Amino acid sequence: MESQAKIVKALNKQMGKEFSSAYNYLASAAYFEEQELPGFANFFHIQAKEELVHAMKIFEFIHRIGGDTELLPIPAPKAGFESALDAFEQGLKQEKELASEINSLLNLATDEHHSPARVFMFWFVNEQVEEEALFTRCIKRIKLVGKDGQGLLMLDKEFAERKADSAEGPDA
Repeated sequence: MESQAKIVKALNKQMGKEFSSAYNYLASAAYFEEQELPGFANFFHIQAKEELVHAMKIFEFIHRIGGDTELLPIPAPKAGFESALDAFEQGLKQEKELASEINSLLNLATDEHHSPARVFMFWFVNEQVEEEALFTRCIKRIKLVGKDGQGLLMLDKEFAERKADSAEGPDA
């Protein structure tokens, strides 16, 4: 298989995973809406939007390098969570999986001597470091408050004030 074709196939697969990740975060947002925790819902709405931006960056990059996009099926997200902690732990697990897949894509680009894809993937590597740190920090804070309703409401208020970062990246 030609180098470019391998890269495009892997990028299409990653694009699907980013869209799937957005879908999963929307499921988390829905859970928190049902729990009357709009700040937590806001947190996951922002996460979903970021994942859509990531998917679209890949979509646009595929076209810039002369590839064809393939929109793959997206599996249904997990429905419901046991707790706020469960939702954030699932989010961290998802981010770690994305990081592993991004690292694999970077390694493929390196092995195939595809410099444009290699440079492009560095932004995603850095983004994943930030995402894992964010979820780890949130999990630690949720564990600190435990099942204390007042503590969860304080975190909810804080998450309600969260604004989306500008999702600047390669050729943004």
